Amino acid sequence: WEPVYRRHRRLAEAARRGVEAMGLRLLAPTAPSPAATGVWVPEGIDGGALGRHLRDELGVTIAGGQGTLKGRVLRLAHLGYADSFDVVVGLAAMEMALRHFGCDVVMGKGPGAAQEALLASNRNDARE
Repeated sequence: WEPVYRRHRRLAEAARRGVEAMGLRLLAPTAPSPAATGVWVPEGIDGGALGRHLRDELGVTIAGGQGTLKGRVLRLAHLGYADSFDVVVGLAAMEMALRHFGCDVVMGKGPGAAQEALLASNRNDARE
């Protein structure tokens, strides 16, 4: 199971790096999960509308928050069948959707940071 756990940690780290590069806040910056990366939706944006736009207009499903976090967070999954390009595409779609809703997002920063993290982890894996 160790290769599976390593892949989940690798994808989680790439997702977190991408989110931070986009200037967004992580839901759990000190105790992150290898299953999903929670991201606070920027102030003034309806997280439900953002999630629907991602799904209906961009074809990318990113889960929203539940309970008291409904409409306030998005959750980018990286567990199960997810792999490197799922994280990169998810971050790119988030940038496009945020721009659609008026956020000042520099396109490519999130996916680029995730790609750098993935390349670095591939090099580290090759050394083991």
